[in-house]
Amino acid sequence: MNKLIFEQVYQSFQPSLFRYFRTCFDPDTAEDLCQQLFLKLWLYQIQHPDFTPNNWQAWLFRAAVNLKNDHIRFRKALPQTFELMENEDSPADPYLLPDGSNQQIDQMSVRQALYALKERDRDLILLKYMGFSSAEIGKMLDLSASAVRSRSVTAKDRFAKELRRVSLPF
Repeated sequence: MNKLIFEQVYQSFQPSLFRYFRTCFDPDTAEDLCQQLFLKLWLYQIQHPDFTPNNWQAWLFRAAVNLKNDHIRFRKALPQTFELMENEDSPADPYLLPDGSNQQIDQMSVRQALYALKERDRDLILLKYMGFSSAEIGKMLDLSASAVRSRSVTAKDRFAKELRRVSLPF
């Protein structure tokens, strides 16, 4: 891959990949994961100069899903620590749960609920949140569009249940 194509791919997809990683991690980790992803792409292109995917977006987000899951598995193997939010003094944003109830839920609760889900459910929710269509997600996860839609409903229900569990007042 020549430098110009790499720069175009980076400019086109880095902001949305950062947002994807940011839904799960703090800004520094999200930035690190973006850098790792593009470094891996660059190194792969050096080893396979003829490689050019038909759909850069699908290829990059599939790689991002794998990198995110690897990072989560690695973090789960480490001793548990408490991570403070950067904007600890800012009020929590209200979220509308799938059942229609409006509840104050902080970012830490959302992350905790996401981590409690199975990988497949977490991937479906995050990719839908990023605005991908069922067909696009299906290509990334090797599922049909109808399977993505039906599994998304179940995943959202599990997420809402987990979110209620972790958001209960002490």
